[in-house]
Amino acid sequence: MISKFNAANAEPKGHPDNPGQDSWICFSFEREAEKGGGVEQWSEEIDLVEVLREVLVGGGWSAERQGDWLVAANGLWLKPRFVEHAHPADAILTSTTIEVAHSTLLSLPCFEYQHSSSGESATASIRAGFEQWMRMDWRVFDDLAAPSLRHCSEMIMNFPEASEGALHARRVLFGPVAHRASRKAADLSREEHLFCPCCLFTNTLEAFMPQLRSKDVFGIRLYAARDASGEVMADCRVNGEDWPAGAEALRAYAASWPDRGFESRKQYVLIGPAPEAVFDSVQAGKCREGVNTALAHALLAGCIENQRAQNHKETRSLFW
Repeated sequence: MISKFNAANAEPKGHPDNPGQDSWICFSFEREAEKGGGVEQWSEEIDLVEVLREVLVGGGWSAERQGDWLVAANGLWLKPRFVEHAHPADAILTSTTIEVAHSTLLSLPCFEYQHSSSGESATASIRAGFEQWMRMDWRVFDDLAAPSLRHCSEMIMNFPEASEGALHARRVLFGPVAHRASRKAADLSREEHLFCPCCLFTNTLEAFMPQLRSKDVFGIRLYAARDASGEVMADCRVNGEDWPAGAEALRAYAASWPDRGFESRKQYVLIGPAPEAVFDSVQAGKCREGVNTALAHALLAGCIENQRAQNHKETRSLFW
């Protein structure tokens, strides 16, 4: 069951396994000067909480600072933390985490990494990582806290309770997908349909049955890639922690892709209880306006024929 780990308006406890450190950092750098020889030296003081607030405001969201946390208008608590950096000759590389917490919507805080780089400054690198997180991960959390979906598509699934005849409904929120490929595939016969927002998850669904059958909330990072030689790689985390079963399933899925040279697919999804209104409609054999239930047979075949909706706000559901 969802536990209230913090009272309303009280600062939440952070995830114990988040490797992030402070939210305020100071860097000292030096490099060879571009003109005149010699060494160029400079320092940067970065308030990660303020940088994240600026990024959210720039994206159209409001958030207020409370200590080392931000509290967004939708009630979610956000905490950015610094992990590490590197300074090769031509760039500054940074790694951070952003943790998301809520007293009732999330069973536990979820954190995820942001890896970024910049040829200008550490501040620019961190800001770029936060902006990518806002475009992908944050939109899923925003829909979780909203009365209706604005950014994501969804899938609803029923699972039996221990008592005979009872069901509990689970919802999967599919966030935006970052999909890159070097070229178009010459042979599309290996892929049964166009890649769409549900594909990373539904093609690896068995690896996430523990999360689907649970009653808690889980944030899941999905990343799979295949290089020009056909070698596959994958990364999968659940609530910020490595999930080897998911990574193995993603590697198997990437091996099935047609040859597009280097290709990568990345997404953030949330698994949690279906809203009560959705669960009631499932129990009654009905569906909400705007929800497509004609896709139920596809999951049983191992694939959802869920082509990209012309309207990105369209929601899609699947009942079994």
